Amino acid sequence: MDHLLPPEIAEADHAFPEALAACGDLDALLRVKGAYIGREASHVARLMDLLKAAPKERKRDLGAAINALKNRWEEALKARQTELEAVKKAAAGGAWDPTLPPPLPARGALHPLNRLMGRLVEVFRPLGFHVEEGSEVETERYNFDGLNIPADHPARGSADTFYLATHPGHLLRTHTSPVQVHTLEKLSTHIQETGGIRFLAPGRVYRKDEIDPTHSPMFHQVEGMLVGHGIGMHHLKGTLEYALRALFGPATEIRLRPSYFPFVEPGCEVDVSCPLCGSKGCRVCKGSGWVEILGAGLIHPNVLEFAGIDSREWSGWAFGMGVERMAMMLSQTPDLRLFFENDQRFIEAMGGLD
Repeated sequence: MDHLLPPEIAEADHAFPEALAACGDLDALLRVKGAYIGREASHVARLMDLLKAAPKERKRDLGAAINALKNRWEEALKARQTELEAVKKAAAGGAWDPTLPPPLPARGALHPLNRLMGRLVEVFRPLGFHVEEGSEVETERYNFDGLNIPADHPARGSADTFYLATHPGHLLRTHTSPVQVHTLEKLSTHIQETGGIRFLAPGRVYRKDEIDPTHSPMFHQVEGMLVGHGIGMHHLKGTLEYALRALFGPATEIRLRPSYFPFVEPGCEVDVSCPLCGSKGCRVCKGSGWVEILGAGLIHPNVLEFAGIDSREWSGWAFGMGVERMAMMLSQTPDLRLFFENDQRFIEAMGGLD
């Protein structure tokens, strides 16, 4: 009944033994299997389409011919698979040396985002900054009130913030800035004694964002604060120039653009010259040569007064940066979600974030 099959199928059948013999491993065999009996775009799939279109009086004979051919190919593929598996097993057995120590299991490592936060801390440590941490569950008092965020601010709405239904007035912090308020309160006496403080606040934060390539309802921030006598924008700019050049390279330039944040006055957005294209213009910087990297400004007097610090005597600056945003830029990762999928191959490829 082979005469019922199209000429190209007869040619494929003639070439089948040679293709099978050429398979040196199981991967090659899978490719041959897909080409001959796979569900899509294979010889058998084309034959089934031919069977559907065949006249009713030919369907029985044509179907029998197709089944016979398919069964013959399947049996040959199974036999070749058995041979290749036996060869693979023999090779593995022959290579085993009982005098050698057993292979070590894979060792765990810090997640790339944790490594990058550690790197940021180390950049600021020579400048005298230490790390302060706080709870991820906060009160409105510290997450909003102490940061000069008014009661009608959109960020306080349930559309943006995860409030705890079982604990009124409590929420998952929307930034690490509450750590700044707690620390100012805790160290207000220390500030008087030492002439100022400087610290970083790294950690997880939560907002009601949709999950997409650039947003996640859980992400990481690193914030910094310095309080002292006569602190101005020039101190902020100099510190950020040092830190960002340590991160992105000595040729990095920064620029400050006016912006509004309730807890700083004046406030600014900070851009860096694109480290990927050298400011020539690329997809990451959208052709501008600049990439927005963080927000900053001088601490609003109300924030200092809330913590019991006299804003007429003391001043300072603060900044906050998104760790995922920086990681995506440093590693040229196009999708934020890759950092949370725990694909071992991706995590191992992120060595450049150290």
